[in-house]
Amino acid sequence: MDWTAHPLAENPWPKSTALGGVVVAVAALASFSFEGSEYGLLSLVVLLASLSSYFLPTHYQLGEAGVQVRHLGRSRLRPWAEFCRIDRCPEGIFLSPFSRPSRLDSFRGCLLRAPRDPEAVRSFAQRHVGPAAP
Repeated sequence: MDWTAHPLAENPWPKSTALGGVVVAVAALASFSFEGSEYGLLSLVVLLASLSSYFLPTHYQLGEAGVQVRHLGRSRLRPWAEFCRIDRCPEGIFLSPFSRPSRLDSFRGCLLRAPRDPEAVRSFAQRHVGPAAP
């Protein structure tokens, strides 16, 4: 099972345009505040890098070995044994290494962003992870 998520292309254009405007505005503000265009450029690069999963496509592949996520030429395979919980969230399916919600979820978990058929992904993951939390 595999798919590609590209929020920039999938979300309505006003939302994407607003995000782009905020990024440019923050970079311009940094440039003005610190009185140097290099600070504006640096903030622009940092913001674009941190938001790369929104602006650039991410490829997901679920197999018997685990979950493979490819983004910006980097590929990471996480075995099913790492995950204990599956949650459905507005962005997609979230796989967590913790059996109960934790503050570390966002750092250690894996968000499978916006699959076309979230229930098929959830049932596939369920077979490998075990029972999901309600």
